[in-house]
Amino acid sequence: MLHDSNRKIEQKQWAPAYEAELEEQLSFTNGYLSQTAHFEEFCSCGQCLETYVKDIKEPILNISGISVRLHDERLDLGTWEVMDFYRCLHKDTPLLERSFVVKSPKGHTLSIRAQRQLLDTKELMHIEYEVTSVDYKGPISLLAILGGMTEHQPTWYPLMNQLEQKYCWLWLQLHDMDVQLCCAMKWQVLLNGMPLEKRPIKIEKPHTIGYSLTTNIKPGDTCMLCKTVAVVDSLHHEKDKLIDHSIACLTNL
Repeated sequence: MLHDSNRKIEQKQWAPAYEAELEEQLSFTNGYLSQTAHFEEFCSCGQCLETYVKDIKEPILNISGISVRLHDERLDLGTWEVMDFYRCLHKDTPLLERSFVVKSPKGHTLSIRAQRQLLDTKELMHIEYEVTSVDYKGPISLLAILGGMTEHQPTWYPLMNQLEQKYCWLWLQLHDMDVQLCCAMKWQVLLNGMPLEKRPIKIEKPHTIGYSLTTNIKPGDTCMLCKTVAVVDSLHHEKDKLIDHSIACLTNL
């Protein structure tokens, strides 16, 4: 199933039935953040990408979530046909790459390429998520999400959040410990290498915040969503400085 070499571990076939086993071998860390190797996009089979922070045993909220929607369909790895799947975990740097082709139940075909990296600055994660149309023409929406509590994350509750035009943050408290967490996100969408300057739709729910941006594509066009997230906690920083520090991590890149 996996090909293990000195520098990387590769998976060259789609194997959802073995995903739990693969997760154990493909999880990665930069010494502060630790993540499973699951998928950024929606998967109705119920599997959940989990992120841990050093010295906190409970998984934190989903900081990697991305959603792709066509005019009347949502990309779902649980129901769409997945072809030409490739996944690679680099051992010398906490970087996970994936590429695959998907066909929707209505016959629309997309090519996906994703990179997720935990940066050396310890508190930062960066995602580049490319969607190329193979035969689809019409509107496409890319959603960058911060949050989305699940049954695996019942122990966090939100204290406060804020959405600006280019970045947002979500401040949380752990239920049974005196620990707080602040996650800040900045993002950008490019079409064929050029930044899209359209005003995004803001997504704001008690446990979930983020942005949605819609544009039109045709076969051969590529949309890229770039997403960077900073995660800071009160075990390593003063509580009243968490928001400022998380934003500083993003803006000082």
